[in-house]
Amino acid sequence: MRMGEILSEIGFEEVNQKLLLENEQLQAEVDRLGRELKKSVREMRIANSFLDKITKAAEAKDALNSALSDAHIRQRAYTDMLLQSCPNIIILFDDEKRFVLSTMALMAATNTPNFDYIKNRKYDEVFPKYFTQDGMKVFGDAFDKAMSTDEVVRFDSLVDFEQSGNSRFYSFELSRAGTGQKNGEMSGIVAVMVDLTDFIREKQRAEDANNAKSDFLASMSHEIRTPMNAIYGMSEMLDRSDMTDTQKGYVSNIKKSSNALLSIINDILDFSKIEAGKMELVNADYNVAMLLDNLQVIFSMLCGEKGLDFHLTISDTLPDMAFGDETRLRQILTNLLSNAVKYTKQGSVSLIAGMEEDAMRFEIKDTGIGIREEDKVKLFTPFEQLDARKNKDIIGTGLGLAITLNLCYLMRGNLWFESTYGTGSTFYVSIPYEKADRQVYEEVKEVKEFAAPEAKILVVDDIEINLVVVEALLSAFEIVPDLAQSGNEAIELAKENRYDIIFMDHMMPGMDGLETTAHIRSLGGWNDKVPVIALTANAIMGVEQMFLDNGLDGFLPKPVDIATLNLCLRKWLPMNILEEKQ
Repeated sequence: MRMGEILSEIGFEEVNQKLLLENEQLQAEVDRLGRELKKSVREMRIANSFLDKITKAAEAKDALNSALSDAHIRQRAYTDMLLQSCPNIIILFDDEKRFVLSTMALMAATNTPNFDYIKNRKYDEVFPKYFTQDGMKVFGDAFDKAMSTDEVVRFDSLVDFEQSGNSRFYSFELSRAGTGQKNGEMSGIVAVMVDLTDFIREKQRAEDANNAKSDFLASMSHEIRTPMNAIYGMSEMLDRSDMTDTQKGYVSNIKKSSNALLSIINDILDFSKIEAGKMELVNADYNVAMLLDNLQVIFSMLCGEKGLDFHLTISDTLPDMAFGDETRLRQILTNLLSNAVKYTKQGSVSLIAGMEEDAMRFEIKDTGIGIREEDKVKLFTPFEQLDARKNKDIIGTGLGLAITLNLCYLMRGNLWFESTYGTGSTFYVSIPYEKADRQVYEEVKEVKEFAAPEAKILVVDDIEINLVVVEALLSAFEIVPDLAQSGNEAIELAKENRYDIIFMDHMMPGMDGLETTAHIRSLGGWNDKVPVIALTANAIMGVEQMFLDNGLDGFLPKPVDIATLNLCLRKWLPMNILEEKQ
């Protein structure tokens, strides 16, 4: 019994140990499973996080797709708006010359209901009924050139999109779009067609109006200068006759009034030329110092007549020579100095000349009435005279400063001023300086009196008073001219006489001066080279070149003054018949 108990105890111990070992193994497995569980939990969390991100990404993608779809819809709507509202015809062709896209302007021009009628059709199937055969060839050549190069091809053509028989003038521009299938991209040709018919018609109307204006200016110049020629010429001859001092004063006033009227006429013509864009510069080397000296002589005399002092100051920095339009610079300075003298009753007028950087700068100062603050803004306005009630005794058109400002701009310069009312004004002129290539000396044009009783001269003019004036002026040189009142009469006289000079009126009824000169030249012999000088009241720009191009040798503007006539006669008459007067 005792031994049995002992054995039983031994068996229990073994079982207990075995159970403990199994328990430890189970605990280890539990621990392992716990760790696996934690790992699975972490992985689940990661998976859930990843799933959340995927879900959000999917939602974002859906939102983006929705936004893109909305943007595409809006973009398509904007594209449709552009295609419908664009006034020009714009067409996109593919590589196969098929219509891909077009503005509604094409539909409207061709009266096509919608683009589907021509979509995917080739242009050589659609265009022939609108284009001429030559037009189709030009379009096809332009298309091929634009397709094979990167050039923008431009041309013009008449197109009858309405098929009404009244073609309209279109400007075409074809250019390549895209890089082509070789780069995996689509490509084609964009054709832009602009209807210029109305623009060309308006341009033609503007040109016709401008030509009418030019014709009017020429006519006005002629009609006003013709009677002025008589007034001025007769005044010149009266001035040379025996008169009392009172009579000489009357004649002097007539001549001054004539000069004032001529100045007004010239202002109107100059302003009209500037408005029409026909004022051109004639650039050449000129002597700045001599120009200023000449102005000093003229304005010292004018200032002296009003009891004013005239001062000229020339800086050492101002070069003696320059390249540019001397005549226009003289006109600018003369206009400003004339205004200064006009509006200055006492004190002085000054001209200061120098250099400022790369520009010639001129200052014209006066101690005149000055300019009110409220008038400064309209100083350069055409036909505007400031303080007109106070200055009603001053003659002018109100164009001088407008012309002067435009001449400064034409010469790439500037004009500005400072003024205090009641004290005086200073006008500043800046003209870019260009260096002259050579030294220029003033041509001496000393007017020496002479007689030429042996001279054979023909004067041609349809207006009798003009013949009387020129005849009277020539009598100062003891010349008795032949007179003709028509082109035909002049031709007959030219056949019978060998003239030293023919003075030819330009604008005559029937056969004008140019036609008459051509007929006289065709007579041959001496008439082929006889000096023919135009007498013209048409003193607009370019008229001298027009006379030279038509076989004349020069021109004298009306009214003819005796000093200019003297120089002309001395230039063209044979030297051996001139008799100098002491």
